[in-house]
Amino acid sequence: MARSDHGGFLSVLSDRAFWLGLVAIALGLVLFALLFNFAVMPIWTRHDAAVTVPDVKELTPDDAQNTLLLAGLEWEAREQPYNPNVPADVIVDQSPAAGTMVKPGRRIYYYVNVSPKQLVVVPRVISLSEAKAREDIGDRGLVVDRVELDTVRTPYENTITRQEPAAESRVPVGTRVTLWISPGVENGRQVTVPNVVGMSVSEARAAISDAELWVDSPRAVEGQVVRQEPDRGERLNPGQEVRIYTAGQ
Repeated sequence: MARSDHGGFLSVLSDRAFWLGLVAIALGLVLFALLFNFAVMPIWTRHDAAVTVPDVKELTPDDAQNTLLLAGLEWEAREQPYNPNVPADVIVDQSPAAGTMVKPGRRIYYYVNVSPKQLVVVPRVISLSEAKAREDIGDRGLVVDRVELDTVRTPYENTITRQEPAAESRVPVGTRVTLWISPGVENGRQVTVPNVVGMSVSEARAAISDAELWVDSPRAVEGQVVRQEPDRGERLNPGQEVRIYTAGQ
């Protein structure tokens, strides 16, 4: 009986149909695994919520943001060095690429060919009225950011005592400028005009300011002071003006 069973087992092992069936079962299992991994699993994990990344290249940032918003995606802008061979201020690249399937809410990075801003010279507005200063600054394509009351006094109330950025500096168009305005002359007391003849321009300006008097004299830039008005020793109200002159003026 044992020999008969052993012989039957050997006959099965030598049966070609048996092996073909076994191979077919193995292939079926492999195909099922591949189908499950590449077809069923993506559906389960993405829950049918796939979004195609739109093409935002050559769009302006505003248009690109509207396009991505409608697609249910987020974005982040990144700048790259200006390339004069492609249009300025438009998107030149993106990641992920257009056509990629992603989940809703995925962040899309886009790269803008940012044009270099034109530089302009900041006008000198010291001693001007606030209205005139705003006009001159606006004419250069700049913006008055804020106006603050200064402790420095000048002969006229609401005239400009300081500005930032400084006059004659070169800044990009659209730069914000801060102005300080004067409270005007202080009445009720007087101070003594210092002697600044023989001093350098910077030393003379500092001495006059320390005396609570106003000095503008924009033409006095460098060198020594050779003349001043009013003369030393005179009495003025804080905020009144002292003019200084250098050789050649």
